[in-house]
Amino acid sequence: MTIEEAFGIVVRRLRRERNLSQDKLSISSCLDRKFISNIEGGKQQPSLVSIFALASALNTSASSIIYETEFILKINTPDRLRTEGSKIDWISSMEIMMNKINNSYQGSETILIVDDERQLREMLSDFLASYGYKVITAEDGQDALEKYKENEPIHLVIMDVVMPRKDGISCFKEIKKVNPKAKAVFMSGYRPDHLQAKEDFHLIQKPFSPVEMIKAIRNALESDSEPPFQL
Repeated sequence: MTIEEAFGIVVRRLRRERNLSQDKLSISSCLDRKFISNIEGGKQQPSLVSIFALASALNTSASSIIYETEFILKINTPDRLRTEGSKIDWISSMEIMMNKINNSYQGSETILIVDDERQLREMLSDFLASYGYKVITAEDGQDALEKYKENEPIHLVIMDVVMPRKDGISCFKEIKKVNPKAKAVFMSGYRPDHLQAKEDFHLIQKPFSPVEMIKAIRNALESDSEPPFQL
């Protein structure tokens, strides 16, 4: 049995337990329908990004999917996995990457996540909470401004740029009036030059990996001061 086949078994079982079709899982995870079909058929090796997306859509954790995949492999191919000195395989690489993230980016600060996509809010909320952060979520800029005033101190705002009611830029300008030292990391599918942003505009471009996001968060939190907000 291959790693891809074991991973496919896990995803297929979880999808059926949740009574989801491949089409529904595709919509919930924002992953291509053919990609999911290949995953379940053991023909596709997923990236860390897609593992987190699938885990969120299937209402489970990325680590539990990886560990169950490893368990299936141990049952079906014990000799191969017990061979000492063998080349590090895909699943070991995923575990090493996740452990590296866990060890390097733990925190206890309060973070406000703002995005009009519920799926992304929930995925980021679960991801950050698993590393010790206290997380508050808001569905748009207006909701974020209200949540910020109600829940001080908030150490960092992670906010989409384009949202209904109040966009991220307008919202953060008002947050800066409440707290001039407020810090933010913006998310957008647009590049900084398309937004006509200055060099000190903290932006992470969608789609991003969990590693990219957690690094951006720690860098923003650990910076001595927030650069002037310019856009």
